[in-house]
Amino acid sequence: MISILKMRLLHWKKQVFSLLFWLLLPIIATLFIINFTSTVQEESEIPVGVVLEEESQLANELVESINETNFIRAEEMSEKDALHSLETHELDSVFIIREGYQEQIVNGSRNRLLLSYQSDLSFAYTPVSEMIISYVQQDTGRSKAAYTVMELSEGYQQKDNWTWEEVIAKSKEIEEEENLLQSVFSFSGDAPASADENASLFDPWSLWMIFSILAAFLLFDWLIKERKNNLYPRFIFFRISFKIYLILNAYIYTLLFLVFDVVALFMFHIFFDEELSWHFLFSLITYRFMLNAGVFAFTLLFRNVSLFYTVSFALTLLSAIISGAILPVEGLTDRFFWMELVNPFSSFLNGEMSLLWFVIFLIFIFIWFFRKEKQYA
Repeated sequence: MISILKMRLLHWKKQVFSLLFWLLLPIIATLFIINFTSTVQEESEIPVGVVLEEESQLANELVESINETNFIRAEEMSEKDALHSLETHELDSVFIIREGYQEQIVNGSRNRLLLSYQSDLSFAYTPVSEMIISYVQQDTGRSKAAYTVMELSEGYQQKDNWTWEEVIAKSKEIEEEENLLQSVFSFSGDAPASADENASLFDPWSLWMIFSILAAFLLFDWLIKERKNNLYPRFIFFRISFKIYLILNAYIYTLLFLVFDVVALFMFHIFFDEELSWHFLFSLITYRFMLNAGVFAFTLLFRNVSLFYTVSFALTLLSAIISGAILPVEGLTDRFFWMELVNPFSSFLNGEMSLLWFVIFLIFIFIWFFRKEKQYA
């Protein structure tokens, strides 16, 4: 084993840069794609101008509510600057919180609280305006409820009468505790997703899995190259057979992959706050053994490196589509349960051990190992 490791290190010494590239590709590609999509999400927010004609508590709370909306990027500015930015299409729309806003809310008035402007290119004016109107209606609803409570309190001659401010504060407290205005959507049969506004479009381990498949394919090209180099006759004088030599080298590659898999585990925990547990570590290890066993068995079918590269890219793309790593396939797996059974990657995506397909690939390797072949010197 030591002599084979030394021999492999000599090979790696000549191709250290390409080796490191493919080993680091799953980590670097995942970090880049998720950071890039997160940046695009942030920059795709709708720019909206907000003009405050009065400095009051309710007006400032409305501006704060607009700022907290996920798809809106509110910019507070003067009316002149806001209208100029709207004319130059730097803003999608402009909303002016008119003077006397708080006074009218307190009095229960709902007319002419805001003034809005849009241009011919204001593609998102309707949803944005509806969202802002809902915030205003929320304030007017609270005010109306406060007066109703005060009237009931006076009508029943309560000793401790509620003030308008106390009722408003209590209603806000109830909304925060009960989470009345927040909804989370999910696909049928799925667990509800968390309402994290910073959530990425892609799952880090799903992306990593796709690139790990490609990296495994392209690093196992040594199996084709060394089978073409007429090495077999030389093993007549060695203590091990040529097939054992190939299996031991595959084992060395697997251990090297595992080192970088653990690096990915800690990197994703640091950058994406992914789970760090013994259960997931064992899931990752079994996935690596399953993947490398499958790639080893698959590579044995090829003698031409160029054809192997072409098929490898095609299989990686196919795996990305049908595995559920990128596109949701829950609807199909619910209707056809066998699709999850024949998917080699479903166990890892579900955080489980990849044992079934590892055993299947081992059976293919055992058949190849004990099968007699005609060898030509």
